[in-house]
Formats: sequence, structure tokens, C-alpha cells
Amino acid sequence: MIDIDLTMPRLFSEGDGLLDVQLTLERRSLTALTGLSGSGKTSILRLLAGLDKPVQGRIVVDTVPWLDTRQRIDLSPQQRSVGYVFQDAALFPNLTVRGNIAYAAPAGQTALIDDLIDATGIRPFADQKPTRLSGGQRQRVALARALVRRPQLLLLDEPFAALDTASTQTLQRVVLDLHRAWGTTTLLVSHYDTDVRTLADRVVHIQQGRIVRDGPVANLPAQTAERIERITFDEATQQWVIETATSQFRSSNPDWHRFSVGDLIRIY
Repeated sequence: MIDIDLTMPRLFSEGDGLLDVQLTLERRSLTALTGLSGSGKTSILRLLAGLDKPVQGRIVVDTVPWLDTRQRIDLSPQQRSVGYVFQDAALFPNLTVRGNIAYAAPAGQTALIDDLIDATGIRPFADQKPTRLSGGQRQRVALARALVRRPQLLLLDEPFAALDTASTQTLQRVVLDLHRAWGTTTLLVSHYDTDVRTLADRVVHIQQGRIVRDGPVANLPAQTAERIERITFDEATQQWVIETATSQFRSSNPDWHRFSVGDLIRIY
């Protein structure tokens, strides 16, 4: 069980505010964090991983405190049993696929590395450099690297956002199979209804840094739909930017080039 109680000032899409989250994750669960861009989802992942520090808070994993600001306990990211998959994979370009996974592995874990290479279906290109791989293949490598230390908590931050539909469906199956086989406790950030309904057993919706809805996927309300008022491509970040009357979304998903002004987009 993972008990989370975090408070941190933050600039949200609506302005200055306070991220204030209390959450308990059951072991072996897969929970989706949803909410509009800038609502605090990624901030929660970064706090759990130890990449950011709250003004006050507590994280306890199976009775072991990773963070307790009152007791001045704050384990470093390296001391926390966390696997983190970012939206852009963040692989080392100078290392092979196997080298990227081995870099994160404990010493003497060759068999575990091979197991993960097989489980994620990346053996055909295990000796290739990341620059030669597709986006979906790079994300499978990132997933294997995140799991190679057998983490107690797996964090997935929009892992499918830059992938086309076929690659997304393939990686979803890999994530779900490994989550079940390895018994990880997984926290997934996603904007996409299909990701949530396919993978998660629980959905926590964040708004302005606070939990406004929490329940099983079976009780997930239907998404609302809004028309696209503006769509542009940001060359600096290589992302599509879609704006509706109430929201802005960013993604490097190549499928987004198919959207046009006036199209309906479903949002939480």
C-alpha cells in the first residue's frame, strides 16, 4: 500500500494555487490520473519520484517512509523504488537498447534484462541505437528500463501521447501484460479515454491540484466533447497544440495532423 499526502504551491493553467493531494494506492493496482493540461498530474509523479519536493507531505510505501517533512525524511530519487516512463522515452542515444536497460539494472541481472527484452518484444533490435527505432519501440525500451529494478511503484507519464494508433495499441498490451505479470503498483497519467478504459481499474481526476473525482473505471462518466477552435504546430517543441473554448492540449502524436478546426474532441 502507498499512502500519499502532498502539499506544494504551484502555477496551474488557471493561475497560482496549491497542489493538495491525499491518495492511497493499493498494491498491484493500476490507477489513472486524469485532468486538463496544467492541473498538476505530472507534478504528483515528480513528487513521488523525488524529483520535486513539497512544502509539506508524507509518502509511505509498505510502512517505509520515503518522505516525511515533519520527521525530515526525504529519500533521494535513487533511494526510492520507482520506475518512471516519460512521454519522450528519454533514452541514452549513445547506448544500445540493451545498454540502456543494463545502465539502470542492478549488478549481475543479465537474466532479468533478457527476460524484459523478451517480455517487451524488443529482442530483434536489442543491439541497435535508439535513433534507429520507431517511437513505439523506444517506449518499449523505456518501459523495460523502468522495470529492470523491479520497482514498487511504476510511473507512466503520457507514455502513448507521441505514438500512432497501432503503436499505442501494441504498447498498451505490453504495459497491461507486464503490470499483471510483475505485480507492480502503477500510476498512469493520460488525457486519453481509451488509455484509461483499456488499462486502469481506478480513475483519479485532478483539477487545480486537487482530487475532484475518484472511483472505479466502471463508474467513469462519459466524456464531454468540444469543438476545436484553433490548431497549430509548435516547431520549438515539435508538438501539435489544440485549443477549445475551455482547454488547451499538446501532443507530439502524429495522428493529430488529421484534426481540423471545427472537429469535436473528447475531453475529461
